[in-house]
Amino acid sequence: MKYDDIISSADTIDQTWWMRAAQAAVRHYCGWHISPQVTETLTVDAYGGRSLALPSKHVTAISSIVIGSDDVTSDVVWSEAGTVVLTSGVWPDLPGSVKVALTHGWDADEVPDVAAMILSVAKRARTNPGSISAQSVNGASVNFATSSGVPLGVPLMQSEMDALAPYRLGARP
Repeated sequence: MKYDDIISSADTIDQTWWMRAAQAAVRHYCGWHISPQVTETLTVDAYGGRSLALPSKHVTAISSIVIGSDDVTSDVVWSEAGTVVLTSGVWPDLPGSVKVALTHGWDADEVPDVAAMILSVAKRARTNPGSISAQSVNGASVNFATSSGVPLGVPLMQSEMDALAPYRLGARP
C-alpha cells in the first residue's frame, strides 16, 4: 500500500512549521499532549490489578469510566497525577478495555516553561539544520544529514529532557 507523504514539496518550511515540529517533539517525548486542557474520551489498556495509569500527568475531572458496558465511575478514586484505583474488583487484563471520559492537561499559562522550551527548540532546529554528516577543514564546507533537503528530526538536548521530567509519563506495563 502506498501512503500519502507526511510532508510534501508544496509545504512551506517556515517558522510555524518549526514550531509545530518542536511541539510534536516535546509531546512525543513526554508521551501526551501536556497543554492545553482538553475534555476527551480515551480508550485505555488495562493490565489487571486495582490501579490504572492514565496517559496524563494533570487530570482535573473524570466524568465516566466504562469497562465494556459497565459504568464503574462510582467505584473509583483518582488522582490529579493520572492514577485511577478501582475500589471494588480488578481491572481486566485486556488492551483497549477501559473508556475514560476526562478533562486533562494544563492551560498554556500554567506551563510557561514548556512553552519557552518549544520556542527554544524551534529556533535551534530552524537555525541549525541537524547532524553533520561530512565536514572539510580547508575547504570550510559542512554537510548536514537531511532527507530531500529537510533536516532529520528535531532533537531534544539532555537538559531539555531533564526539564521535561515533571511532564513525562512514567514507564507503562
